[in-house]
Amino acid sequence: MAKDFREYLVEGYRTEEFGRVFKELAVGFKLFVSFQASEVHSCTPEETLDDIYGYTHWEVFLRSTTPPIDTPEIGPWMSLREKEWAEPFDRPEFQRAMVGEFIPTGHCQQILEDCIAYAVEKGHIQSEAEIRTLEPDEEIRKTKGCGGCASKKKPAKKQAAAE
Repeated sequence: MAKDFREYLVEGYRTEEFGRVFKELAVGFKLFVSFQASEVHSCTPEETLDDIYGYTHWEVFLRSTTPPIDTPEIGPWMSLREKEWAEPFDRPEFQRAMVGEFIPTGHCQQILEDCIAYAVEKGHIQSEAEIRTLEPDEEIRKTKGCGGCASKKKPAKKQAAAE
């Protein structure tokens, strides 16, 4: 079982317009999860609490780099969409993330655990210890694959073509 998701939460900033914003969690190099709760988020209670353990429901965002999270056949959402917690998630127009509103705390924990399992299965991380928080202005590296065996074959093909 993974560490309580709330232990990963680090406040990124607070504004009147956007409330309190927690930093996003990188679960490997492709999958990112964000748990939010403040007076402007879809959470219970709908206020900014100093004690984050006081929330019973959260607003949750799931996204990936390339491809977008819900790309048929290959996006991470294809592996996550059948989970018990996935039904209330939707991808709002003009967003690249799947968004779930008023997600129960227990489901938030399961979301983190399922994201870890996905990233381990795909070889993006070896363990939960590799989860990291992203700075609000941190640029995310766009990936076109894991850089594994297929990427190693390309130099050999180029070399053979040159001969």
